[in-house]
Amino acid sequence: MFSVGQKVVLVDDAWPETVRQIYLQLPVLETVYVVRAVRVGVRADELIMDMRRVLEQSLLLVGLYNPTNKLGVEAGFAASRFRALDELKLEASEAKSEEKETVA
Repeated sequence: MFSVGQKVVLVDDAWPETVRQIYLQLPVLETVYVVRAVRVGVRADELIMDMRRVLEQSLLLVGLYNPTNKLGVEAGFAASRFRALDELKLEASEAKSEEKETVA
């Protein structure tokens, strides 16, 4: 889905309270970030609440650093909360084109 060095934008900042308690730094809505690592992650809010291990793609971002667990693994962010910057630019361009066609 994403790759190291890719620019991404946060599109979902509805952080559960459990995440706010664990993380020192959270991304800001509609801000551009660069991916510094991509890996499989565990949803912290679900793991804490009911011990289910839901695996999904996790991102680490340049400039944001968070605590590590007992194994030395830094807490990442669910990739589903981000969109690729290129993808958003393309959608904006297409929306402008459609708007011009509607006006004409």
